[in-house]
Amino acid sequence: MSPVEREIKREIKIFSDVPSTRPLWMRAINTAGRIAPNYKRPSAKLWWDAAIKRQSGDPGKPGEDARQALTALTESINAESKLNLIGKIAAYDDTVRMACNHLRIANLLHDRPEILSTELPAPVFIIGLPRTGTTALHQLMSQDKRSRTIPYWESFDPIPPNEGPDRRVAKVDKMLRQLEQFSPDYHAIHPMTAEMAEECVALFMNELRTLQFDIQYYAPSYVKWLLAEDARIAYEGYLRQLQIIQFYRPTGERLVLKDPTHLVHLDTVLKVFPNAKIIFTHRDPASSLSSVCSLYAHTRAIFSDDVHPHLVGKEIMEGYWPKALDRAQIIRGGLAAEQCVDVRQADLSRDPIATIKNIYEVLRFEFDDAVECSMQDFLQAEAVKNKNSHRHSAEDFGLTVGGIRERFKGYIEDMGLIE
Repeated sequence: MSPVEREIKREIKIFSDVPSTRPLWMRAINTAGRIAPNYKRPSAKLWWDAAIKRQSGDPGKPGEDARQALTALTESINAESKLNLIGKIAAYDDTVRMACNHLRIANLLHDRPEILSTELPAPVFIIGLPRTGTTALHQLMSQDKRSRTIPYWESFDPIPPNEGPDRRVAKVDKMLRQLEQFSPDYHAIHPMTAEMAEECVALFMNELRTLQFDIQYYAPSYVKWLLAEDARIAYEGYLRQLQIIQFYRPTGERLVLKDPTHLVHLDTVLKVFPNAKIIFTHRDPASSLSSVCSLYAHTRAIFSDDVHPHLVGKEIMEGYWPKALDRAQIIRGGLAAEQCVDVRQADLSRDPIATIKNIYEVLRFEFDDAVECSMQDFLQAEAVKNKNSHRHSAEDFGLTVGGIRERFKGYIEDMGLIE
C-alpha cells in the first residue's frame, strides 16, 4: 500500500524551525546546494523554453498575460523566496509542468473551439477562510451523484491523452508519494489522493495567477502584482478549463467548487458566474488563522530554509485574508436569501447530516434517501480511519487569541462563533 493510501495517525508538531520538519537526507542535499547558489535559478525565459520543448507538434506561444504572470513570479522568487536546492528543483519541475499545461490548453481551444460552447452544471462555490471546514464539506457533498466535483487527477491535467491509456491518476499518485517523502507533515495537514474531490487551485496554477504560489513561496511582490491585476484574466482561464473538463467528462446537475482564494476574489466569482450559489464556511478566526499560519510555514519549509513563524503570523494578520473576509461579509449581505447559506465548522463537525440538510433546503437542492445513505456511508468510513493531529496555536506565530478575536469581533458575534 502506498504512503498516500496509508491511514496512519501522524502528529504534526508545532512549527518552530525548518530543520525539525525535514528528514536528514533533505538537509544534506540542501547543504550541498549552497556550493552552487545559481543552479536552477528561476527564469521565466528558461522555463517557457523548457515547456515549449516538451510539446508535441506546434507548441504555440504563451500569451502576454501568461508571460507577465511567470515573469512576475520568477522575479519575486529570486528577490524574496530564498529557495534552497530542493526548492529550486521542485519549483522548476512544477512550474514547467504548469506552463506545459497552459500551452496545451491554448492549443486545444484553438483546434477545438466548440469546447467553449460547453454548458456547465449550475455552479456552487464553497467559500471561506482556509481551515474552516471547506474540505470536509466538499468531500461530503461529493458523495451526492448529482454533484459534479473535480478530482485531483482532473485539475492537475484537464486534457486527456489523444491516444493510448490515460495515466493521469498514476501521475498524480506518484507526485503525492514524492510530496509525502519531502513533507509528511504537509500531507497530513491537507490529505490528498488522486481521486478525491480537490480544490480548484491546480486550474489557477495553469494560468500562473494564484495566491497558492504565496503559500508555497514567500513572494510578496508577486502577491502585490497579482492583486493589482484584473482577476477576470485568471477566472476566465479557469472557466475555459472547467469547460474542457466538462466537455470530456460530462456529468452532474451542479458543479461544486472550492478554493480558499475564491474568498479573495468573490466579486469576480459573481461576475464570471452570475448564477452561482455560495456556501460560506465560518470558524473562530483564532483557530482558523493559527492553522493557516501553520500550513504556510510547513509548506514554505519544503522550498526554503528561511521560514520564521512569527514573521508568518504578522504576514497573515496584515495580509489579504482579513481584508478578504471583511469584503466577503459586505458582499454576503447583498446576496439573495436563496443564493447563499452560512455553515459553521462547529455545526458541520457536530452534526454533518443536519448541516447538509439545511444547506440543501436553503439552496433548494433535493435531499433524498439515496443522498443521505451515500453520505452516511462516507462518514462511517471516515470515522474508523486514524486521524492526524495538527498542533498549532496563535502564540506559536507571535499572535494572541485575544488579539485575533478583537480584530474580527463583529464577524465573530454575527456568526456566533464562540460558544
